[in-house]
Amino acid sequence: MFSRLLNIGVTGDLEFYQKKETKILNLFALITLTGLLIGTTNILFLGKSYPFTTIILETIASILILVFNHKKLYQVSLYLFVLSMNMCLLYISVYYKSSTGSYLYYFPVIFCIALLHNPNKSKMRDVIFFSIIALSFFCTRFIHIPFIGKADLNDDQNQIIFNYNINLCAVLTIVLVYLIINLINKQNLELTEVLKTIQNDQVTIKNSLQEKEVLLAEIQHRVKNNLAIIIGLFNLQKNNASNEEVKQSINEAKNRVLSIAMVHERLYKKEDLSHINLKYYISELIKEIVRSFPSGDKVTIFEELENIDANITKAVPIGLIVNEVITNSLKHAFADSIIKPVIKISLTTHFDVISIKMQDNGIGFANIKHRDEKSLGLTLIESLAEQIDGNIHYNNNDGACVKLSFPVLR
Repeated sequence: MFSRLLNIGVTGDLEFYQKKETKILNLFALITLTGLLIGTTNILFLGKSYPFTTIILETIASILILVFNHKKLYQVSLYLFVLSMNMCLLYISVYYKSSTGSYLYYFPVIFCIALLHNPNKSKMRDVIFFSIIALSFFCTRFIHIPFIGKADLNDDQNQIIFNYNINLCAVLTIVLVYLIINLINKQNLELTEVLKTIQNDQVTIKNSLQEKEVLLAEIQHRVKNNLAIIIGLFNLQKNNASNEEVKQSINEAKNRVLSIAMVHERLYKKEDLSHINLKYYISELIKEIVRSFPSGDKVTIFEELENIDANITKAVPIGLIVNEVITNSLKHAFADSIIKPVIKISLTTHFDVISIKMQDNGIGFANIKHRDEKSLGLTLIESLAEQIDGNIHYNNNDGACVKLSFPVLR
């Protein structure tokens, strides 16, 4: 029965500290009701001097606290308890001798201290509660309150009520301390169980994540192998082709697949499967592209690449764009008049925008404003740039220059 009363208003959806506060408030309300009930025996020797009105009002307030908790009006219950308790103590301290009721102020003090250990609540609330207690106690000592009379008791009666209340408070304090310690121990056990559950969940999530990472790495490995088979088939078909134009088309298709395969190869070798280092990816990709062209060994490559990680969703489009631009330079840029063919590529970032600039010292674009819209390479570049929210700029600067800019994806 006591446990059910202690858990009034405590539901499973409440967070831990709110459950604790609600139980503490219920406990103090029940202790107050018990103390008021036992304290009615004072009427035997106080008679008409017994503060009926105040005791009845405090009893009603304690019952309302339990009702408000049941209705989940937790803040209303808290303030009602602090205000009603201090008003009752203020009345008793003024009505009787101040020494009779002053020591009772440690009840609301203990209550407020019990509420201090809630990191989810503002410290201002505790300041308000302690301020109410201090103000009430101050009024009993230094302020005359005319509407509260004085009890008509002789010295013997004052001594009796003082001794009676001291003994009653001592008993209630022992019971209260025992119940609070028991409540705290139970809550610590609950908290321990919650922490164990969280730890077990974290272990489960970690193991599940590791399994998914292993599975994803295996998928990357298989994709890489499958793409390697496709590249091998391209090489076989290229070797069997007799027409140079067909060989060139097969080689271009192979390099496009190669740029995708290298992404999966780099991911397979990394622990982080969501990002790829553009510096090393672009550098290795260009070497493979240049190596695939017969005249590639005559071209000098200058690289100025920052160490930048990009999201995996951008890696494949970037690789395909670089492949198309470098392939276009190797195919069309260098006429016989170009003695020392050079391709420069830079990778920079500025204000969360990544820029890739590719430039050769060849013959440049014949007509930038009227480029052949039917060109597969240029169409592919424009389409891929849109996929990564990027912009492509073409210009002639001692050769063809292509600049790709796109936002960093966090």
